[in-house]
Amino acid sequence: MTDSALILAGHGSHVSPNTAGVVWSYVDRLRALGAAPEVTACFWKEPPALNQVLDTVKATQIFVVPVFTARGYFTASVIPSEMALHGPVTRRDGKSITLTRPLGEHPAMTSVVRNIVRKYIDNHNLDRADTAVAIIGHGTRRNPNSRATTRYQAKVLRDMNWVGEVVDVYLDDEPDIQSIYRRTCAGNIIALPYFLAPGSHVTIDVPRALGISELTSPQTVAGRRVYYTESLSEDESICSAIHELALDAGLPVERDSDSRSWHGFPKAGCDRLVKALKKGESLQFGQVMITEKRVWHCDNDACSAPMSSAAQLRACLREDPFRLLPTSTDMPAGWRVDLDQPAQAHAVLETVYPGLVADWAARRQGDFLAEPLKVTSERQIGMFKGIHNLAAEVIEKTVAKVCGACVRQPTWWRDEPASDLPCKTACNYWLSTAAKLGESTI
Repeated sequence: MTDSALILAGHGSHVSPNTAGVVWSYVDRLRALGAAPEVTACFWKEPPALNQVLDTVKATQIFVVPVFTARGYFTASVIPSEMALHGPVTRRDGKSITLTRPLGEHPAMTSVVRNIVRKYIDNHNLDRADTAVAIIGHGTRRNPNSRATTRYQAKVLRDMNWVGEVVDVYLDDEPDIQSIYRRTCAGNIIALPYFLAPGSHVTIDVPRALGISELTSPQTVAGRRVYYTESLSEDESICSAIHELALDAGLPVERDSDSRSWHGFPKAGCDRLVKALKKGESLQFGQVMITEKRVWHCDNDACSAPMSSAAQLRACLREDPFRLLPTSTDMPAGWRVDLDQPAQAHAVLETVYPGLVADWAARRQGDFLAEPLKVTSERQIGMFKGIHNLAAEVIEKTVAKVCGACVRQPTWWRDEPASDLPCKTACNYWLSTAAKLGESTI
């Protein structure tokens, strides 16, 4: 097998498991396909963070696919800044890191949009001449290019002369979503959220702007019949499009598909973990216990439920209720994973605590380096820039509030030599919480 890794870069969320959950589902499928020896994801708002994920893989050829609908603010600014990328290919420390085109630029997206529209026309027997289609993008005033792919999808559909009217509108830009009712006349409106996950934007923000409260059945707004569609994520071609973007950028073709669970995970720290387990050690990582034969929650009783895949375990631990920090100290108990071989312990731990093993191993071998808050703050390009200048009491309060409920220790703020589960840098949730606490003290 080649020395390569495939990383899917997404947005993540502080309020919904679906935003990152969709990306993780693609990771699971790409691992089963054997798309690369190491396949993982990273996020702006959830672990593993954009600026830390490169430390979790051992490959020297790394391909990063932005799972975004547009070449906008996040793909053009945030991802390169957080991952320290300079152009399409960045070479450093003996590694080559390739940033591909965003998913929204893949030709398959046009077919996805067309198929969704066709389904709603056929299923509801709509008169095409009396039907308007609104392609709803996110948009942002920080980067006008973020509207380009949404506008392109609207143009393609419009040029087909397939329905009476087609418009593009935006959640966070102009023209806004409410303008649909002014800019179209058709009796039927198919409102298609051009988003890659059914997160809070799709389930809350866009419906609110449309003036609808029911997502699965048509509603009447301003005398018009509104049909709200699903997001793009349900289409089977999305995962193939992600893989093709990486292949087009140079990802070697792998032919070793493997449907076994716990296969194709990041490998940094795996050797050190396995070595410790083979010595007969019983290790504790936060709320998780690990031996050579089993991984389980430290508070389990005798009736713990066996988990057989990363998807099953992930759903158990983060979805109901949603835990935006997998390292928070409120992990549900009552589960276990029985191991066929010690190396699987690393894959399980990577599912439970993404990115933690690499830092644990680096700490044990003396290679771990934390990033001081000032460095993190100055690296920011948005609302968190300069956050290290907050009053000391705000920073300490945030450390107590966020880090006090996390199994990792904030070594980026105050290093404790005895800490075996270090945290390399202030996470997005910490930054967001600090910013809000800072505002409340003004």
